[in-house]
Amino acid sequence: MLKTLPSPQAASKGRAHWVKRLFERRGATPLVLAAVAAGGYAGYTQSISNYFLVTVLTALVVYEFLRRVDQGLPLMQIGALLACLQWLVGPLISFQSVNHHGRYFMYVPEDIYFGYAIPATAMYLLGMLGSGLSIRQRPALHRVNRESFLAVGIALNVVAVCADIAAGRLPESLAFFFHLLSQLRYVGALYFLLSGHRLKWLLVILSCVHLFIVSGESGMFHDLILWSSIVFTYWFAMQRRDAGQKIAILLMALLGVTVIQLVKQSMREKLLLGQQATFSGELVRLVTGQSDAYSEGALTLAAARLNQGWIISAVMANVPQFEEVCDGETVREAVLTSLVPRALWADKKRAGGQDNFRRFTGLPLQNTTSMGISPLGEAYANFGVDGGILFMGALGLALSMSFFLLSRRVLAHPTFLFWIPLIYYQAIKAETELVVVVNQIVKGTVVALAGYWICGQFPASRAALPRMVEDRDEKRNPVV
Repeated sequence: MLKTLPSPQAASKGRAHWVKRLFERRGATPLVLAAVAAGGYAGYTQSISNYFLVTVLTALVVYEFLRRVDQGLPLMQIGALLACLQWLVGPLISFQSVNHHGRYFMYVPEDIYFGYAIPATAMYLLGMLGSGLSIRQRPALHRVNRESFLAVGIALNVVAVCADIAAGRLPESLAFFFHLLSQLRYVGALYFLLSGHRLKWLLVILSCVHLFIVSGESGMFHDLILWSSIVFTYWFAMQRRDAGQKIAILLMALLGVTVIQLVKQSMREKLLLGQQATFSGELVRLVTGQSDAYSEGALTLAAARLNQGWIISAVMANVPQFEEVCDGETVREAVLTSLVPRALWADKKRAGGQDNFRRFTGLPLQNTTSMGISPLGEAYANFGVDGGILFMGALGLALSMSFFLLSRRVLAHPTFLFWIPLIYYQAIKAETELVVVVNQIVKGTVVALAGYWICGQFPASRAALPRMVEDRDEKRNPVV
């Protein structure tokens, strides 16, 4: 008996159903968005307790994160959570604390700071969560041919190692490009993780071991925390999870970050004194109660490092009293920096944040120390209170819409899902300055699209898409 081909109408209906399943739960719920907007207005007018508003906004973001963490990559929700923790929760702890470490304190009164930070953060959340989407990982990858995943993962790790070796021998104009190539090892880790190979966990660990070594030697753990969290979300979305599992994982993550912060501080103090210190050794000392991290000063400093608000408040104290509002100057610089090669722009702005930090906070900073004033602080420095609030809404919307457009490629190219973190892993950090955010997205997109196309030349990878299209045309619903 001959097989009857589906009509164009039936095929279109089947594809629409598949798309709906793949991008189910677009955006936050209307009730959450309304509550965020109301919280932002109450913060702007300072008509309700800041403690209550910060708690509510953070709880709403946690709720949205928990809704999506077992679906797929919740990048926008991770970015929103980092913003709440560093722009609202950290400053709130600082305002409530009587102990401060060095210059890590709030430079403006509570009502002045939160009168800007709460509505600006709320607008950022509305932009990021209101129009975003959640990629459903299981339907997207259910029928993908995974025969090439092992080979692709190995190839990406080889490229990353070569980029690390070459980086120190190349001119500065190529430094960021080769930095992006070095991050391909973590894309490779995702291919290993979803490959189904019996040694997948060993291969994932080998892909990430460089990150652990560098973090342990330098005492810098931002990239370790971020990439570990991203890889974890892909594993967590491999099957459905109940509410108890989600909450338990979130609490464990918070505990893990707290432990890393305490160990990091102990390590840094020893390294500055020229003493030997390892992450494993300091972790043992922490668990056994012998670590200096339990001292009051160390705990105060660990809490202060969560607080990006001390820098933002320093900007608010300095602008416009001692430094004029710059009317979008650094925003234009960020866009131009991402588009114009350094070879054509001798005075091109460098990452690290030192120039903007000194200029807009009025505080000294060594050239060897990287410290950004964050998008929230930069928005205030460029546009003041009201303009900064509106700009943060536009920035959040721009991030979510770019994420939406790039995620659409997953419809026809499911494994592009593994490359999306390469585009956003720096952009979603709450302390990153705008020049890094824009540069990361523009150049990360170029590297991700080019790298994905090259990996698509593997024979088994080319076989994956036709199988996917055939299944959609036959209206076979992906099984979760």
